[in-house]
Amino acid sequence: MNPGQREDIKAGLRKRGYTLAGVAQELGVSRQAVSLILAGRRSQRIEAYIAQVLGLTVAEVWTGRYPSDKESV
Repeated sequence: MNPGQREDIKAGLRKRGYTLAGVAQELGVSRQAVSLILAGRRSQRIEAYIAQVLGLTVAEVWTGRYPSDKESV
């Protein structure tokens, strides 16, 4: 994930009234755990929650990490 993508995700969360700390609190994880996801570490649970908040699929948020529904597996 490039820095622009990270900032887009954080901006999308802010537009919806969320912070990384708020996401962490909702999920019962540390803020650092959420930050690590934006830095490239994987967590299906955290990634899925962020995608849900953004109104997107996990594949749309983390392009190249997960196959989209349009790609054959």
